[in-house]
Parts: sequence; structure tokens; C-alpha cells
Amino acid sequence: MLESTSNLGDVRTMPVDQAVSHFVKLGVAYWRSLCGQRRFPARADMTLRGAAAILPYSVIVKVIDGGDDFEYRFVGEAQRQAFKASFKGLRVSQIEAAVPQLGSVLRAAYERVVVPGTPFIIRGRVDHALTDAQMLFHETAFLPLGASDAAVDHLLIVGVQVPEPFWSVSADRLAVLADQIRSATTGEAPAAAATAASDGAAPISRSN
Repeated sequence: MLESTSNLGDVRTMPVDQAVSHFVKLGVAYWRSLCGQRRFPARADMTLRGAAAILPYSVIVKVIDGGDDFEYRFVGEAQRQAFKASFKGLRVSQIEAAVPQLGSVLRAAYERVVVPGTPFIIRGRVDHALTDAQMLFHETAFLPLGASDAAVDHLLIVGVQVPEPFWSVSADRLAVLADQIRSATTGEAPAAAATAASDGAAPISRSN
């Protein structure tokens, strides 16, 4: 297991093979299915059909000028609810100016993906203020995307927040937590959400 850098706070980082959350595992599996023989897939490879089950839990971030800044291009509903805000279109530099501590954590995590082009998972307590005190823990996968293996130009981030750390609970309890998260965010089972999201394999809008 990799130890976190001081910038990332009191969290644990680890390889994506060690994902525990159902939705994070789905995100990792989808990302890998697009890789083929490449180090990481391209942003254009993602489709609504393929990503439907993970979209509520996903964030897509555009890498600006090789990592000088990062811009939020897509923010799923579960992520909007977790942060109690819609931050599509914002840049990390703007967050750093408004909330320096949070901005520093976000930049450190994103740079950790961009520089080596290597995916990883973070687990720990949430590091932003929440109205609902029950949502205390998270597991988040940071997955690189790029038009070529030479550079990461987008990040696919898939994460969930739960009332207790899922790495300390049984598989049965984890299934219950997954149902609670799904019910609270989408109101329907993943299969139903996938069907409703897209009837075809059209690429996710490039405006995202």
C-alpha cells in the first residue's frame, strides 16, 4: 500500500485493484475496458452507455496546460450532492483562491495522476464541510485519460461517500450501503439508471 503525501491529508492511497466500493470498482472496470493495449484510454472513448452506471458518482476534469490548472467538465449528481454545490466549469485555481486548504488537496491529488499517468485510489475521511454529518468517509478512484500515452489530458474520478468506512464492514453490510447510496442519489437501481441514461453507445458530449 502506498502512503499518502502530506498534501493529501489523513488518507490512504493504494492501487486500483484494491477498490472495495461497488461503484468505484465499476468505474475502474469501465476504465480498464477502454484501455486496450494503451496505458490509459482517451476521453473520446467514453460513451453514455458504457459509463451510465457510474455517471452519478463521476467527475471529469480537464487538464489545463499540462497541469498548471484543472477545470471541471462534468460533475455527477451524487458528487454535486456530496459537495452541496455544482462546480462544473470551475477551475482548481478558483477553488484555491476561495478555499485554499481544499484547493491544495485537490491539486495534489490531480497532479499525482497527471505526472506519472498512473491510476490510484484514495480512502479516508471527507475533507470538505458537509451539512449531513452522516457522510464521513469516502473511497475515490483517480483514473488518467489521454489522446496518446504521452500525456494525460483529462481525469476520470469515481467516488462514493458513506456513513462508515466500507473497508471495515462485511460484504453484506457493504451491499446495504450501496443500496442506500443508490437510492439517495438516483432513486433507481444501476441497471435501470443505465437504461434510462442511454439507449445507444453515443460518446459523452464533448462539451463535458
